[in-house]
Amino acid sequence: MKSKDSRVLKHPPAEVKIERDVENTSSAVDQAATCRMCMDSQGNPGDDLISPCMCKGTQQFVHRSCLDHWRSVKEGNAFSHCTTCKAQFHLRVIDYGENSWLKVKFRLFVARDVFLVFLAIQTVIGLMGGLIYHADKHGSLRNAFNDKWDCILSKHPILFYYSIGVIVFFVLFGIVGSILHCYFSRGCDYLYCGGMGNCHPGYLGADPDEAGVVLLVLVVILLLILGITYLFLAATMATQRICQRHYHILTKRELTQEYVVEDLHGCYTPAKLNPKHEERLNNLKLF
Repeated sequence: MKSKDSRVLKHPPAEVKIERDVENTSSAVDQAATCRMCMDSQGNPGDDLISPCMCKGTQQFVHRSCLDHWRSVKEGNAFSHCTTCKAQFHLRVIDYGENSWLKVKFRLFVARDVFLVFLAIQTVIGLMGGLIYHADKHGSLRNAFNDKWDCILSKHPILFYYSIGVIVFFVLFGIVGSILHCYFSRGCDYLYCGGMGNCHPGYLGADPDEAGVVLLVLVVILLLILGITYLFLAATMATQRICQRHYHILTKRELTQEYVVEDLHGCYTPAKLNPKHEERLNNLKLF
């Protein structure tokens, strides 16, 4: 009996061998499985690797959080289809309810982006003011304003050069905006002084030097007005673009909680979705 038992231990049945091989293979696959997006095998607690489509090999597994983030930021039908194998996800519909925190996040994101744009503009203006200050080391420009017009700002160097930087910024913006407007409108129909031959300094005053200064001031004022106008239009368009972008992303992020991707464990079958939900996602251009 002893020798028989020892023979059984030394030579286990074939079923036991197969079961052990399967366990070893599955454990090896689990250890080798990594997310195809973050390239990490371990995600956040409760964030398991899933196999939602027909992709195989290194592309088979993905963290649910990584996939939901991709579904919310990627344009097109990436919300409901794999962008690699083009297979439709199996979506489980959950009544998620209304998320009031979404509106707060939307406003915070929009305010953050608008502030960053404003900060970038202020940085450019500050750099321009700094360059003008560096070029005017001896303060001749500031003193000229103080002597001729008794400018209050000229008595405060930081405010003076910042104001000059603002003027230069708007003038440059007016020049760039005018060039772009000319390019896209296929022609420039701007102000003419009764023909180029009539734009002579003598028409603006008896002293040619004084007339040149007046003409320069008028050109700067015109470009300043154009710069303010173009900047207002650009700011309006940028704000609308920021609002649309964040609203779209946050809406899709909320929808990822309502339309949950099923884990198919590597066994893909053709996906079917309720026609009502399919029509809804089609209307949102997500299907």
